This record gives sequence, C-alpha cells and structure tokens, in this order.
Amino acid sequence: MSDAFDYLSPKDGFMVTKANYLSDFDQTVVTYLYQPLMGAVAYSLYLLLWSQSTQAKSQTTFQTHATLLNLLGVDLPAFYDARNKLEALGLMRTYQKNNNTGRNLVYELYAPMQPHIFFNDDLLSVILYESVGEKRFIELREHFKLQPVRSKEYEEVTKNFLTVFHVQNDHLTTAPTAVAEAQSTYQQKKAQKPSFTSVELRTFDWALLQEVVAQNQIDTDEILRNEQRLFNLHYFYGLDEMELGRLIGLTMDVADSRVNMDALEQNVLNNYTRRHSVQNNSEQPAKKPLETLQKEWQKAGFNEKEMQWLTESQQYLPVDYLEYLKQKNHGFVAKNEIRALRDLQNRYIFNNDVLNILVVYIISQYEGLTQALLDRIANQWAQQGVKTPADAILQIRDFQTKQETKQTKRQPRYQAKTKQETVPKWAKSDYQAPQTTSSKADQQEIDQLLKKIREGRES
Repeated sequence: MSDAFDYLSPKDGFMVTKANYLSDFDQTVVTYLYQPLMGAVAYSLYLLLWSQSTQAKSQTTFQTHATLLNLLGVDLPAFYDARNKLEALGLMRTYQKNNNTGRNLVYELYAPMQPHIFFNDDLLSVILYESVGEKRFIELREHFKLQPVRSKEYEEVTKNFLTVFHVQNDHLTTAPTAVAEAQSTYQQKKAQKPSFTSVELRTFDWALLQEVVAQNQIDTDEILRNEQRLFNLHYFYGLDEMELGRLIGLTMDVADSRVNMDALEQNVLNNYTRRHSVQNNSEQPAKKPLETLQKEWQKAGFNEKEMQWLTESQQYLPVDYLEYLKQKNHGFVAKNEIRALRDLQNRYIFNNDVLNILVVYIISQYEGLTQALLDRIANQWAQQGVKTPADAILQIRDFQTKQETKQTKRQPRYQAKTKQETVPKWAKSDYQAPQTTSSKADQQEIDQLLKKIREGRES
C-alpha cells in the first residue's frame, strides 16, 4: 500500500483502550470466524493490541508505532493494511490527534460479534463462506450452534430473581447515588457491524429509488431501514436504481407493503445466474445432429464405453438419466440426490449434456450423488473450461491417468532380492562321477598303504 506513509509513520505515537470487555470466548470467535477474513497479520495485530490493553501503561502512555512493527515483524504498509481490516470488521476504531511533535493515535478495541449475530449478518456470513468453502462453513456453523432446552417433556421450575433475593422497595424506585454512578461509569460502546460508509452510500441515488418504489406504495422508511442490504445488492450485482426498484416491487409483501429482503436477494441471485447462463450459452455453437456427433466422437478415438455415455447424454434430461441409471442397477433415486442435482442445474454452470456425463461418471464410481461431490467435480470441470460432453470425458480420462500415475509412484522402487544358494554338482540329477586314471607307480603306492592298514588290524 503505497499511501500508507502518508497516513502513518513509525514515529507516530499510539495508545490502546477497550470499548468492551474481551473474554476467552471472544478470542475463540475471532480465531474461528474472523481470522479467515482478515488474515494472519491482522489477527496477530488484534491479539497484540488486546494484550497491550491489559497493561495500565499502554492505556496512559503513548508508545511509537515502531514498537508494534518490531513485535509483529512487518513493515508499515502491511501494518496499515491490517489495521484497515480490523476497522472494516468492526473490531477497532482509530482516533487521531495532531500536535507539534507529530500524530498520536488511540486504538479502541471492540469485542467480536456473538456467533448467532455473525451468521445472521449478510456481509460477514457470505464473505466467510467464500473464504473457507461450504464444508468448513457448515463445520463452523455447527461448532457454535447452541442447544437450548426445547423439549415439551420438561416443565421449567426456575426461580426468578425477586423470589430468591429481597431488595428494599425505595432502592428499587430510586437507585442509591453510588449505584447510579456505577451504572453511568460502566456503560459500554456497542460494536459496529461491518457496513458501507456514508461516503459509499452517497454514490447511490436513494431519492430515485424511493420514487420508483413509491409506485408500489412502499414507505420511505422501508428503504432507509434496509439501506445497507439494498446497497449491498447494488454493489455486488451492479444493479442500478431503476432495476433494483423494479425487483423490490416484484418481491414486496403485498399485504403490508414492506420490502421482503429475503425474497429480493433470492430473486437477484436467480436473475444473475440466468443472465450469465444466457451469456455462456450464446457463446456455444448450435447443437449438431446425433449422427454427426457420433462420427466426430469415433474419429476422436473414444472407446465403446465412452461412446455409450456420450450418446446417452443426448437422450435424457439429467434427472431422468439419473433415474434410468439407478433402475438399471436395481436401485432408486433418493430425495437428497434430486435436490443436489437440481441445485447444480439451477446454477446454470453446464448444459444438460455435460450434467449427464457428470451424473453417469459419479454413479459408476460412487453409486450415489451428494451435494459435496457434485460441487467438487463441477468446480474442477468449470475451472478447466469444460463446455461439451466430449470435454467432460477428456477430463475424466485425465483424472484417471493422474490417479494411476500416483498409484504407480506409491509402489516400492526396489524389490527384495531372493538369495539363491549354489547347488553342488554332485546334487544334480544328471551328475556322473568323473573317471580317473592312475599310473603304475601310483597303483603300487596305494597297494603298499592298503597292506600296512591290513597288518595293523591283524596285530
């Protein structure tokens, strides 16, 4: 960030204070929910400032920013970027005062949102989903999910406060002076939800939007109440005032003329995916006759099994093809499989032909469809630019080749050598004793030896 030095110097002083009490659970929330959004440097900065805020010296004495830079091991632009992220997420506010010696800044720390508020916030929950992916997002949601008692089998027998504790009536009506002072002293600032700034909001013509929705008798207060969420739709999807007003009218609650934000956001998302689907389909050439396609596939060298998949991909709708494959294997289509396939189909990532190849491939390998499996393979194919069934088959081939290569590499490079012992010649089946010839002198020597042996035995 090149302009960081325009707003901050290592010589500038800083002091840390807290607007809220920070607990161990708050640190857990920051670690699991906020850290994926802001990154390691901003996370370390927040924890460092948190530790600084517990020291009395840090709340009364200014230190230089060089101290923070050295402790974090980062340069000034990285620090400034991390600070901006903490401010944007509502975890910190920065106050500045200029004097003759330079700038002094006060960093005011805020506790993170409670998990149920975090997950109900449109901006935070969507950014977390995009940062960690669907699987991890669901794991985090379940991790922070509470389990209050809802069973009707139990009757609550909890005592209320005044049943257990007794307080003088006059103290209830008029609090003692010391109590009143404590109440005023310990008021905390509320943490701010991440939102668009007033400068950003002024870039949108709210007066024009109000004129458009007034045709449907929608109150101006409804627009102001949902200002942040409406601007979010404008910002992320590029909707102008006229288009946004038209969609508000289509999704409004007719009974009380209120803006139905949930229905509006779903409508905008559907329109966005359909628009991109039309753009993608307009880039694809017109569909060729099946006979022509089969000749091209044969020429491309697809085998018999691949030819069957390619041909069948032209003859069924995805759900019907799934049912056909299941019945062929004496099975049935589960409801969750239909929902998963419909969900992928409604995102308009692939045409039906490619979806059919995806279906038959998964059924042949895994026997059943799951949302996670569909999304994982579809995401890989989309990144590789799969547009046609033939492209999908080639992707399957490539994947299988890589898998076979991995398995080959896993095999041991060296096989244990078997030790072979040398078999002596006399142990062989075709062994023949060698015939030797001896001279006359040798024979005489042998006879003498035999004679001595016999004489020794007789004596």
